[in-house]
Formats: sequence, C-alpha cells, structure tokens
Amino acid sequence: MKQIYILYVFIIGLATACGNKMVKGNEEAAKDSDFMLDGPSMEYHPTEHDIKMNELAVQEIAVVNQVTEIYEAVNKAYNSKNWQQETAKLDKTYCSKDWNATVAAVRDKDKGTDDIGFFDADYWGMGQDWSEDIHASDIKLKDIDLEVDPWLATVTLKLHNCGAVTDVTVSLVHEDEKWKVDELDDWKASMKEYLAE
Repeated sequence: MKQIYILYVFIIGLATACGNKMVKGNEEAAKDSDFMLDGPSMEYHPTEHDIKMNELAVQEIAVVNQVTEIYEAVNKAYNSKNWQQETAKLDKTYCSKDWNATVAAVRDKDKGTDDIGFFDADYWGMGQDWSEDIHASDIKLKDIDLEVDPWLATVTLKLHNCGAVTDVTVSLVHEDEKWKVDELDDWKASMKEYLAE
C-alpha cells in the first residue's frame, strides 16, 4: 500500500510539473503570436537599386510602346486623304525640340531655291514613295540610359514600305515626360551637315 501511495504522489507531481510546462509553453506561444501580430512589420522596403531597376523596366516598356504608337500614326497619316497635313503633324507630336528646330532650319535654307533641296526623300518612309501598307515590325529596344539628362534610348525596327524592308535605328530622348524621336538613322546628322555647308 505504501508503494501505491508513493507511486500516486509521484504521478501527481509529474502531472503538475508537466501541466506547468504546458501552461508556460502556451504563454510563450501566445507571446510569439503577439509578436507576430504586433512585432516588426514585414513590409517590403525597396532599396535604391530596386527602385532604379523598376524605373528602368517601366521606361523600357514605355519606349517600345511609344515607337509602336509612332509607326501606327505614320501608317494612318500616309493613308489619310489629307496626308500632307497629317504627316506634318508627326514631327510636332513625336519628335524632339532639336529635331523640329533642325528640320525648320533646313526648310528655311531651302526656301527660294529652284533646287529640290535637302528633302528629296521622306525620313518616315525611308524613300521617295510610300505604300498603303507602310508599317514597322520587330521593334526592339537596343539601349536605354536613365543616368543622363535627358534620358536616352535607342530602338531598332524593320520598316516595311513599297515591298522593301529597311532596318531603321530610332534614337529617342525623354522630353516633357515623353519619349521623343531625336534621330532616324542619320537623318538629323545629315541635316546638321547640310546646314553647316
């Protein structure tokens, strides 16, 4: 009987010790739960590098979308009944200030001459004529630089016009919060050379 009593006391003591541990364990678990709910925030805090990479990705898409829009406008302008007026709007809408100033200077230089002048071909169509199916394909970003002011980007594309396919390089600058054409192949460079003659 004495052995049963000792065994009973031992079991009661063991149960009490285990119960205390369980209560203590539950209290710690509750504290951990409170820590998870009220503890340090798990919000994402992007680094400067992350912000730059995100901006780069956004601008890469913006450049390709802008060039796509430009050549859709080119197709629409050249297929318009008022194509002369509509094509004249392309430069004002989609080109940089320097491009427009250069074109204007060339037109001024050519005024009053009997010669054809500088523009014996069309830079949007890359030729003297155009077809109804004038359009661009394979528009690809070649380079982009957001470390300079203004930002610069270069795009390559294939221009389809009059059955011919021409590889064209378009350089853009970021002006007035938009990407603007600043060079089509070497047209602007050639215009500057012509003005310097």
